[in-house]
Amino acid sequence: MPKARGGKARLGVESNDTCCLICLDPQPQSALFSAALPPGSAGPSSAAAGCGHVACAECMQSYLQSALPAGAPQWSAPGPPCFDAPGGCIGRISGDLAAALLSPQHDDTDNATAAAPDADAATDATVTATAAAAAAADAADAAAFADLAATDLECRGFASLPVSAAASEAAARAFAAARLAFDGLEAGPPPLGGRTTDSANASGSHRAGALSSYNACREGFVFSNGDSYGVDGVPEFEPATIALLSAASAAARSLFAALERQMQLPAGWFEACFGPLADHSQWHLKRYCPEAAPPHATTADGRRVMLPVHSDPSLLSLVLHDAPGRQPGGLGLECMVGGAAGGAAAAWEPVAEHGHGVATVLVGALLDRITGGRYRAARHRVVAEPSAHASAARVAATFFFRPAPAALLRR
Repeated sequence: MPKARGGKARLGVESNDTCCLICLDPQPQSALFSAALPPGSAGPSSAAAGCGHVACAECMQSYLQSALPAGAPQWSAPGPPCFDAPGGCIGRISGDLAAALLSPQHDDTDNATAAAPDADAATDATVTATAAAAAAADAADAAAFADLAATDLECRGFASLPVSAAASEAAARAFAAARLAFDGLEAGPPPLGGRTTDSANASGSHRAGALSSYNACREGFVFSNGDSYGVDGVPEFEPATIALLSAASAAARSLFAALERQMQLPAGWFEACFGPLADHSQWHLKRYCPEAAPPHATTADGRRVMLPVHSDPSLLSLVLHDAPGRQPGGLGLECMVGGAAGGAAAAWEPVAEHGHGVATVLVGALLDRITGGRYRAARHRVVAEPSAHASAARVAATFFFRPAPAALLRR
């Protein structure tokens, strides 16, 4: 005879019943209580269910979905998120689902060998639930970090954004592949191409000095409009760069969502108006060549300028540097602060952090334009660090998130 998972045999469960997940004890709908309670709480409790178990509406969903036979009723239960209850959180389920769990396909009966698969399923469920909880926590962290960054963007035009562990790992892999691929730039003319050779839509590689004066001191790889490509001798290059674009796009979506909240716009407004941003954007993966800096391009304190002052033709730009974790400073990346009418005199400020674990976010000229200056475009530059080694080691990935060509810019 089939047994419930808690060891009590229950047959003839009615579809309008609700049942405790542990003992599958049928209870009428009126016995379903509204929430699990934290330890020590008073008020409605599992006693109302008649079995003494603590119930919640959400925690066991992944477990149930993995345990059900094909075509079984799906679990759905109303109620708020669970609390940490003594002995763990126990879900409540419908009578239809209880009957499915009591079916022969889920009989953990008198056959001793049936216990092992059941234990494996429980272990898998725990792992799944833990992963789901971690993903939810990561999403909450990403939203909180993005909200803080959005505040800085409104105040200063630039911000630091901690990225997820997965994004940090993707950056490390892409930079490692790029450092191998840079060696191929030394041989022959750059294989710049892809969809077109105009700089706004180019995909391919280039040597220092190609395309524009902005590349006088940097060389590397350009990707436009979702393009990807491989590099001979570096098989990991293409999958690693695809993964990095995906991670950066996820970070950008969290930022645009934060801007939507800040400006009280509908969720998804940016992509609804300007198209899928990753499909119409450009990004660069480049190393800096301080020896190529023009001798006359220097700052007031005598440092060489490797990337002249400019703002980006984007909505938002994200910059990741090749360095482990989160390091102080920006390897020469500086942003202009002050200079507004009636404000403090303009000055250059190094960005706070760099590394695989943190992105520098810059307001682009297009976001400045469509918000009427509420978010001011970040004027920035890159200067040679006092340490020649630091300057020579500077490798950065810069993502320019921009609208589709046919998008209408409006305030």
